[in-house]
Amino acid sequence: MSKVEDKLAELGLELPEPVPPAGSYLVGYRSGNLVFTSAVGPRSADGNVTGVLGADCSLEQGYEAARRTCLRILTNVKSIVGDLDRVSHVVKVFGMVQATPDFNQYGQVVNGCSDLLVELYGEAGKHARTSMGVAHNPFDGAVSIDAVFEVRE
Repeated sequence: MSKVEDKLAELGLELPEPVPPAGSYLVGYRSGNLVFTSAVGPRSADGNVTGVLGADCSLEQGYEAARRTCLRILTNVKSIVGDLDRVSHVVKVFGMVQATPDFNQYGQVVNGCSDLLVELYGEAGKHARTSMGVAHNPFDGAVSIDAVFEVRE
């Protein structure tokens, strides 16, 4: 098991089983030393975290949904590079929060993903980021997030 997966275990977390793409696309793509992941949500084999922030989904539930989404992203990165210890830096995270028009705490929701990446990778987990609100995410997911990772051979 990798050092990153050991850290996940210490946090009481584990990578979920892969969820196949819902259409004609890849879960991610490696180009040189960069891995670009497709956007995923908090969907897994045992369900999905759905809801609208500012209506029927609390900030805490949104944060946990983003954290769960991060685990899905890491599962996809592992499927591409084979070992999460090959990540040398998290470059960028782009989070879309399904929210009411008056909800504006997108950053606090997407912190669920960002905080976990920093817990796992330390300084190398700090990244550029965009977080924004959207009317609808696929599968009614509370969040949808994609990311870019720098990897080494």
